[in-house]
Amino acid sequence: MAPLVWCAAFAVPAALLGRVALPAAAAWAALGLLLARWLPHRCRLAGLCALPVVLAGVPPRDVAIAWPRPGPCAVAGTVVDVVRAPQAGLAWVTLGDGHTTLRVQFDGDVDVLPGDRLHALGRVGAAVAPELAPTVHASAAAAAIEAGPWSLPRAAAAARRALERQLLGLIPDERGAMLASLLLGRGTRSSTALANAHQGTGLSHLLAVSGAHAAMLAMLLGLVGRGQRLGAGSRRTAAVLLVLFAYAAITGGEPPVVRAVATFALAALATRLGRPCPLSTGLLAPAVATCLWQPEALLGPSFLLSYAAVVGLALAGPTGGEPGLRRHLAASCRGSGWATLLTAPLTLFFFGQLAPWTVLLTPLLGPLVALLLFGSLFTALLGLCLPAVATGLAVPLAAATSLYAATVQAADDLPGTPVPAWCVPPAWLLGLAAGAALVAVGCAPGRRGAAIAASLLIGPYFLPLRPDDGPRLWLFAVGHGQASLGSVGGRRVVLDCGSLQAPGRAAGELLRALDRRHVDLLVVSHADADHHNGLELLLRAVPVDAAVLPARLAGSDLGRRLAAQGTRVQFLGPGERLQPLPEVTVAVPWVPKGSSDNDQSLWTQLRLGDTRVLCTGDAEALGTAAAIAQGLAVPSEVLLLPHHGRRNPAAAHLLARVRPRVCLGSAAAADGDTALGRLARAFGADLWITGQHGTIELLGTPPRVRSRSDGRPLPPGPP
Repeated sequence: MAPLVWCAAFAVPAALLGRVALPAAAAWAALGLLLARWLPHRCRLAGLCALPVVLAGVPPRDVAIAWPRPGPCAVAGTVVDVVRAPQAGLAWVTLGDGHTTLRVQFDGDVDVLPGDRLHALGRVGAAVAPELAPTVHASAAAAAIEAGPWSLPRAAAAARRALERQLLGLIPDERGAMLASLLLGRGTRSSTALANAHQGTGLSHLLAVSGAHAAMLAMLLGLVGRGQRLGAGSRRTAAVLLVLFAYAAITGGEPPVVRAVATFALAALATRLGRPCPLSTGLLAPAVATCLWQPEALLGPSFLLSYAAVVGLALAGPTGGEPGLRRHLAASCRGSGWATLLTAPLTLFFFGQLAPWTVLLTPLLGPLVALLLFGSLFTALLGLCLPAVATGLAVPLAAATSLYAATVQAADDLPGTPVPAWCVPPAWLLGLAAGAALVAVGCAPGRRGAAIAASLLIGPYFLPLRPDDGPRLWLFAVGHGQASLGSVGGRRVVLDCGSLQAPGRAAGELLRALDRRHVDLLVVSHADADHHNGLELLLRAVPVDAAVLPARLAGSDLGRRLAAQGTRVQFLGPGERLQPLPEVTVAVPWVPKGSSDNDQSLWTQLRLGDTRVLCTGDAEALGTAAAIAQGLAVPSEVLLLPHHGRRNPAAAHLLARVRPRVCLGSAAAADGDTALGRLARAFGADLWITGQHGTIELLGTPPRVRSRSDGRPLPPGPP
């Protein structure tokens, strides 16, 4: 045990330092070498563990890809990875040459394996944002494939592909995709709605392949569990371990699965040799291996959450009393509670939310997941040799899958799924809480100290911290769409959240910018999806006090979703006006009945200190002319160009009426300065376009515009 502790003491800090300060990691490795040479200690050679960890953590040399202009292209390369979304009819193939990688999206299934050589005709799309790489789309029908040489990873991938085909063929709907994802890992994507339901209820660990799946298989195969003992039968133990190693290879070597299988193998070996294998050994040995194999994973959510959950389960301890269902449920709920408590600080840090219902849902659904895991594996294997029998077994398997999916979807409608954090605490507060947690564990080791430490780490996320009240507006680079966040009077105002290319990015950018996990006001300019299709993800993470929506969205899924979670929703029709906050005015120009959604866009006026901002939605010529005639186009220092800067015959009159000093535009990189942007420059306005500058930040006091690449004050106003 002592040598392993010393190895971890040198390897783990080296891996962590390698991620934040490579020179410090090199100094630590040098210290380990000196101690190994001169320290008179029986475990001194453990200092040698630091050097290979540092070498493994050296980042590879970045090789920039010389991207051609958007348009047709030919792609060729060796397949490195494949991810399929059967429900969407898409496949993502990663090509690599050892130095660079390229991800290509195909519009259909491509039957390739790692190591194959692929040639395809595709099209380079425009980048969503300047800091992101362009996208490459290709047709599956135009792909030519050359089989690669035999290798063990290729054989494992072929076995995975065969099992995936069987599951999707026997259960050809979203249930088959869910079973393939549950059994085989991230190479198959389940439906977005079901994945979101798992995230909201805190059950993502049941859907994503992890160490828990390997443990379930080990238990179902009789390696561990009541009445069984590791090493009780050498043949059985060797057979089960062989199955587990094969499963780890088929799932693509997912780190949690590899760690779990390695722990089982270590425990079985220790039992055969008559040596003890405590929990600390089972945790430290995979950690040291991870330092050498994948050092960057030590700071990732998968590694940290899995280890925190194992520690929580260990703290739960065994349950006394007579065996039975009641005892089993009590033990399961207690273990789930401790695992949830120990992982709560990490879920708040990485995802900004808690899912308390997982304490009950995990033990209730765990046996069903184990049944689905073993049933899908057994049915898929039978499908390869006895298709008729597999077809019969697919019926009850599909029914059990439907029951599981329906339960998760129903649980997603429960209150508190999830519970968002109130704020994003500053680093100094998290450091203070971590120090207090260490003191608590040192003073009271065991359950009491762990519970106090977890509570201290959870607390900062639910403090009523005073936010940064400086007035400002962010316009995020999301491609063709719009997502913006304003800070006015200490309140957070979201203006649209959507994108044609990346709705998830629109929600993610907003979440990262929120210093409080709370939105005071949401304004959706109009009914087009590129202005609100990211709200589903946003609403899962933050509550919204009030929302103003166009009348066209009355009765929509978005309106019902907001009302169901307690948001005060108001709908504005043509000719109506509202002032939801002292610094915010929302109005709709009166336009004839039957006008387009764009022309019925909401016009929003924001006051950021001494700076006035006018947001115009996607207004076209009719809506713009109506807004000018009805006094909605008021003079403002900043104008958010209508309809992503597209041509608008009424734009010259709008610029003449508003007289902006700065014009902002939310547009894709391929749009360049946009037609209205060039017109705004002719009027003497300073121009900022997200497709050219990235995310744009407007500071109200003193007035200043900046992006990740530039920053300057507002130009002087007209004399």
